[in-house]
Amino acid sequence: MAKGRPADPTRAKRQTGNRPKPGEAKKAVEVVKLPGNEIVLPKAPVGIPEVAAPIWDVAIAELYPRGLRDADLEAVRMLVMAAYRHKQASDFINQYGLMIEGKDGVPIPNPMLKIEKDTAATYLRLAEAFGLSLSARLRLGLMQLAGESILTSLNKDLDGLI
Repeated sequence: MAKGRPADPTRAKRQTGNRPKPGEAKKAVEVVKLPGNEIVLPKAPVGIPEVAAPIWDVAIAELYPRGLRDADLEAVRMLVMAAYRHKQASDFINQYGLMIEGKDGVPIPNPMLKIEKDTAATYLRLAEAFGLSLSARLRLGLMQLAGESILTSLNKDLDGLI
């Protein structure tokens, strides 16, 4: 049995195997350069709605300087879409209320409540993975000074009790 990934048919015709033609390497992401800053940030992917693009910009600006790689961008896209869908579900609930009219006029819980809950859970799970919450940063060791200052204040409080 052959090892490796199967040959690409178009590349097989030109007899280059799985290698692209010289100068045709795949570009990972389109980037944006911030004014006055030397960090080049990836633009929002094509699948993200325009109204969700600011969420992408904030997340990327926070995460990219920490060493975010191109392989992580799909997880960031999922984080952004979870935040966007949560906002959509919340807006629907605010417009129509917690209870809506079901079959035979019987009030039922708004189905968007489940979507709101699920998207919030997805967002929080991904935010924890990226260290976007205080507790995650403390766990990841990114805020050692904050942890030390909390510990210092707790020690002072305990010393005052003894």
